[in-house]
Amino acid sequence: MNRQKPFVIIIILALAIIVSFALPKAKYKSLNILDQIRIPETAADWSSKDISKEFNTDDERYNFLSDIFARIYTDKNDNNLLFLVLDAGNFHNPKVCFSASGYKVKELTDTELKVAGRSFKAISLYTQRGNEGIVLLYWLCIDKKITSWTGQKLKELWASVFQTKKAGLMIRLEIPAQEKSTEAALAFGKKFLNDLSSNLSPDQLDYLFGK
Repeated sequence: MNRQKPFVIIIILALAIIVSFALPKAKYKSLNILDQIRIPETAADWSSKDISKEFNTDDERYNFLSDIFARIYTDKNDNNLLFLVLDAGNFHNPKVCFSASGYKVKELTDTELKVAGRSFKAISLYTQRGNEGIVLLYWLCIDKKITSWTGQKLKELWASVFQTKKAGLMIRLEIPAQEKSTEAALAFGKKFLNDLSSNLSPDQLDYLFGK
């Protein structure tokens, strides 16, 4: 048996990793999943306003990002939330992004979501800057499977080394709230997801909420 062979494989893999992550990255090219998901503009008592064009995805800082869906949904009582879906190759942690923008970030207990017969946990944060408070609720869904941060990094490594594409989405809710009302904000977000999901096909549900 050639004992050098395992070491050769390790060296080749290590070099591939260095090339994948050390060199400047071109604009991420995805499978254009957001073109396949028809997220409704209205659902139950919700109406919406598209603000996707307010995000400059051509900026080189966002080369990791292929496309973004961003819409403010408002219910009949004029309460609103921001619904974001990011199609990206290597996600940035919202906790880090909000902290860098001057927000104080507090981790909340993960939120159990039950959407269209699917059950999974979403990461929950409370962020505040001045008088502005926001409850963040988000999760990663890659190739129609809910994925952890560690799992996402491993999938990104695999895709980079072997030059494969994946359907990678971060789904996020941003709900205006004060710290004392985080539970009410989370309940508000859950209601929105249940109302929205009733207007999506099974295949679209898989992309957003996993199989």
